[in-house]
Amino acid sequence: MPVVAHSVSPFLFPTGSWVYTQLTSLRRYEALVVCRRRKNREDYPFERVSSLDDFGVLRQQWQRLRRALEGAYPFMVRACRESQARLLHSHFAFQGWQDLGLARRCGLPHATSFYGADIWRYSRQERWRQRYRELFAHGQRFLVEGNAMKRKVVELGCAPEKVTIQHLGVDVDKAAFRERRQAADGLVRVLASGRAVEKKGFEFGLRAFDRARRELPNLRLHLMLIAKNDAEKALLERVRALVRELDLESCVEFPPPRPYEEYRRALYDYHVFFAPSLHASDGDAEGGAPVSILDMSATGMPIVGSDHCDIPEVAPHGVSGAIFREQDLDAAAQALLAVAGAPERWSQWGRAGRAHVEREYSLARQFARLEELYDELVGRPA
Repeated sequence: MPVVAHSVSPFLFPTGSWVYTQLTSLRRYEALVVCRRRKNREDYPFERVSSLDDFGVLRQQWQRLRRALEGAYPFMVRACRESQARLLHSHFAFQGWQDLGLARRCGLPHATSFYGADIWRYSRQERWRQRYRELFAHGQRFLVEGNAMKRKVVELGCAPEKVTIQHLGVDVDKAAFRERRQAADGLVRVLASGRAVEKKGFEFGLRAFDRARRELPNLRLHLMLIAKNDAEKALLERVRALVRELDLESCVEFPPPRPYEEYRRALYDYHVFFAPSLHASDGDAEGGAPVSILDMSATGMPIVGSDHCDIPEVAPHGVSGAIFREQDLDAAAQALLAVAGAPERWSQWGRAGRAHVEREYSLARQFARLEELYDELVGRPA
């Protein structure tokens, strides 16, 4: 099978399941990974990986020196040539820009996928706007998750014909559908999950939940937050402090993050998913929409989300649940009430949301489209 070299570093960060899926779901192409660092091998096992940290300290320094002089790490060039890679696929804009020399040295067509902060936040910096222009000029194709991201990339200077909407798919066959029904104890369990970063809107979401609970006392909020670095841990502490300030300790829980498969099994314990995403103060934003929304809809969970980026495409208003205007506190509370307070409609929203994911975001369909794009870029007939 022809080989596609995937460049992402580190391979792989803890929340990178959606990148891993892109490597393991290909049928007509084989993936090779080139990266600077290798992490979380147990969670993301993959055999064909060439990493800078495979070398000792002195050879790493020699590799960095050669990259500074020649524009690419020699070990990456060698890996691409020895595997006879036909295409270079970079993940994130900053990686795409760093890989321009690698694509040039190996003579490979070059595609780059954009996911969020790599465009929304970095575009505030003039040096990155210049780098984007260089990347747009030399790269052959740019993959985005939805129309909001496409508009942003074109606004930054990319030719529209180079931009392709490529949804991140989910394996709907592995996500069993289950109708959500009101629990015997009468409680409505709302889940919000993700990295403890500003763009996820957890502090805003807490305030909206507080307003909604005044009218619907049986609401419970479960915040499954991932905090790895100091900034994320600080935000998690602010969220916990806000829970105390709003006197919500009796109705807000913090279940611990779990391995991905265990996390998926736990989704059936919840009735409604809450995604109050927003543009962060530093410009960061969702690339298209959180993959978590796809996971929730695939299991049949109704969605309450903001109209941030491409969330309305992934969870259409009135189909999967309810969408509210970003950072509108009253609208968020009312949307949460409208969905959480209508258990008789959970099945309807759940079935419609699942059908939407199957139709537009199924893994099989999306990776067939991705391989068709690879065919086009490497000049093979589809």
